[in-house]
Amino acid sequence: MSQLSIVIPTCNRATHLHQALQAIRNGTSCDYEVVVVDGASTDKTPALLREMKKEWGTQLRVIREPAREGFVRAVNKGLRAARGDCLIWLNDDARPLPGALDTALKTLHKHGSNVGLVGLFHRCNVERNIAYEVVHQQTTFRLLHVRGTLYANFGMGRRETFSTMDYFDEGYFLNAADPDFSLKVWAAGMRVVPAFGAYIDHDEHTDDRRSVDATRGTTDNDRLFAKWDLPPRNTLRNDFDPANPCTLGRHPLRRTA
Repeated sequence: MSQLSIVIPTCNRATHLHQALQAIRNGTSCDYEVVVVDGASTDKTPALLREMKKEWGTQLRVIREPAREGFVRAVNKGLRAARGDCLIWLNDDARPLPGALDTALKTLHKHGSNVGLVGLFHRCNVERNIAYEVVHQQTTFRLLHVRGTLYANFGMGRRETFSTMDYFDEGYFLNAADPDFSLKVWAAGMRVVPAFGAYIDHDEHTDDRRSVDATRGTTDNDRLFAKWDLPPRNTLRNDFDPANPCTLGRHPLRRTA
């Protein structure tokens, strides 16, 4: 069994996927496997994975969907098939900087079972909902919050955390599944903590597929806020408090550790 399973859903983005896989291979020292879930790609992705499989061997596993079922279901397929003690999901255009995954894994092991996820810092083009911000090699990396509650855009956790939380909520298709999963962790009485020193470079690449998915993404976000009854947006200031990184309070799903 590997120390870490890295789940990457993909569809028709062979160039980005190749860069992501190379970044993992060149910058990760722990014992790991990569599980790529291919959403019925029609570009060079299948050929790329076949070629890389020759080099990676059993360290690379591929699940091919007969038809694309969306980001959330693809991630869940990978998480359920993963064999590692700890699990993380990454986008196919996300590239961990050297040592990032090792640092996150050490951060997770440093904490006890009261920590459900560690969040890796990533480069993203947002100006709101910033919980933590670090400049590394002249690039800004961030962790975000949802209405004052810290969540992991790319979260690493123990296998049992993912199974106990029943993985991602498949009522979502594209957006909101990662903050929702983090909120489930908080509601179960565990914490989400920053993995300082663990950085993900991220293109946030726009393509036709994302344009088609945009409406479903809006529906996902509406569902998230209805489900969790989150506080209203504070339009005057950033409402994240590092000393109190969870705003669920007396939410009916909330349990204290």
